[in-house]
Amino acid sequence: MVYGLDPHVVRYVMRKVRKESGYRQEDIADATMSYGTISNIERGVGNVDVKTVTKYLTKLGLNEATLKNLVKKELERMEELSFQLQLIEAMLDNNKLVEHAEQLLKSIAIERYHPLAPFYTYLEGRCFHAKKAYTKAEKHYKLAIRLNNQYKLCSRDNIVSICYNELSICHYVQNNMSKALHYVEKGLDAYSERNGGRDVKHPMLCNKALYLLNMTRFEAAKQIVDELWAKRFHIRSSLYTLLNIYKYRAILLRRMEKYSEAIEICKEGINIGICNKIQNRYLDIMNILGSVYLLQKQCDKAENCFQMVLNYDYERNHPRSHIDALIYLSIIYSHEKNWPKAEQHIDSALQIARRATRNQLSKALIVAGNIYAAQHKFAEAIPCYQEAEQAALQANLPKRQYTALLQMAKCFDSMKAETEWKVTIKKLLNLQQKLNLQSEEEIYEV
Repeated sequence: MVYGLDPHVVRYVMRKVRKESGYRQEDIADATMSYGTISNIERGVGNVDVKTVTKYLTKLGLNEATLKNLVKKELERMEELSFQLQLIEAMLDNNKLVEHAEQLLKSIAIERYHPLAPFYTYLEGRCFHAKKAYTKAEKHYKLAIRLNNQYKLCSRDNIVSICYNELSICHYVQNNMSKALHYVEKGLDAYSERNGGRDVKHPMLCNKALYLLNMTRFEAAKQIVDELWAKRFHIRSSLYTLLNIYKYRAILLRRMEKYSEAIEICKEGINIGICNKIQNRYLDIMNILGSVYLLQKQCDKAENCFQMVLNYDYERNHPRSHIDALIYLSIIYSHEKNWPKAEQHIDSALQIARRATRNQLSKALIVAGNIYAAQHKFAEAIPCYQEAEQAALQANLPKRQYTALLQMAKCFDSMKAETEWKVTIKKLLNLQQKLNLQSEEEIYEV
C-alpha cells in the first residue's frame, strides 16, 4: 500500500502514467532499479519496500499530492464505470436485451490492466454465451481469471468464482458434466466471503448438485441439496436459486420413492414461483409433480399437471418445459392406447425440439419410437431410434444413446431382422463395456 491508498488503483495509475508518457518498463530501469523491480511494483508482487516505490514514483514525475489527486479521479471514474457495467450485466440477465448490451459494452474503452478489466472481460464472455458461441465465451471467462491473477486485482465481487461458474455452465449446456463439475468446484474453492458482492456461493452449490444429478451421483447430490434445504430461507441469492433447491429436492425424493414428500415439496415450490411470477421455474416443478403422479399411476392427476404447463406456456416462451409436458402427455396417451393423441403430442414435441436442443430431441425421438413400436409399426419406430441414437451421440448423452439402441434392437428382433439385430447388439455391448452404463434416470413409459 502506498500512502494509505488503494494499492490496486495506485498500481493502475502508475502503469497508466508510464504508458501515457510513452515509456516501457525497460526505458525507466537503471542501475539502481531493475526492469524486474518495476514489473513487481506494477503487478503488486514481491516484497518491494516503500522507499523503492517512492523512487519509482519520482521517476514518473509523481509525488504524494499528485498521486492522491490522480487516484481520487480514477476512483470516481471507476465508480461510474462499475455502475455502467452492472447495468450491462442486468441487460444480459434479460436475454431479450443481449444485442443492446453488447453494443454498449463495445462503446466502452478499457485497458486490460484496469482494475475492472476482469468484470468487463467476463461480460464479453456473457455476450458470446448468450449467442451460444461457447468456445469464445470460455476464452473470455478464462482471460478474466488470468487478468485478475496477473495484475493481482482484488477479485472484487468474487469475479473469479463467477467466471468459473459460467465456465461450468458452458460445459453443462454442452453435456460435458465432468468438466462442468470441475469448474464449479474451482469456483467454490476460489470463493471468499471477504470479497463481498452478490451471493454466488449458493448458486454454485445448486449447479454442483445439478451436475451430480446428471452424472447419477445421487448420494453426493443429496448431501449438497440437504445442506441447501436446511438454510433455504436464509439464502441471499435470487429466488431462482431457491426454486432450484425445491426442484432438485423433489427429484431426489422422487428417486427415493418418497412420493408424498415429493408432492408436498413440488406444491410449495410451485406456489413460491407463482407468487413471484417466476414462470420457467414453476413450470419445471409442475412437470416434476406430474412425473411423480405418473410413477404412482395417477394418470388423471399427471395429465392435469402437464396440460397446465401447456396452458400457462401457450406462447411457448419456455420450450424446455413445453417439450417435457408434451412428451409426458404422449406417454400417458400411449399407455391408454389413445394412439392419435399420443402421436399428435409427440409430433408437437419433436417440432419444437428440432429447434431447441439435441438433449430433448433424443428423448422425444425415443418416446416417438416407443409409440410406434407399441402399435407394431416397427418400420416407423426404427428411424426414430436411429435418429435418437445419433442425436444422443452428438449431445454426449451415452445413457440415452444406449436406450435408443436397446429399443432399436427389440424392434429388429420383432421383425426377425437378424443381421440388423446383430449389428445393433454389438454396438450396445461396445457402449456398455466402454462406459460401464447403469440404467438411465428418465421416464419413457408408464
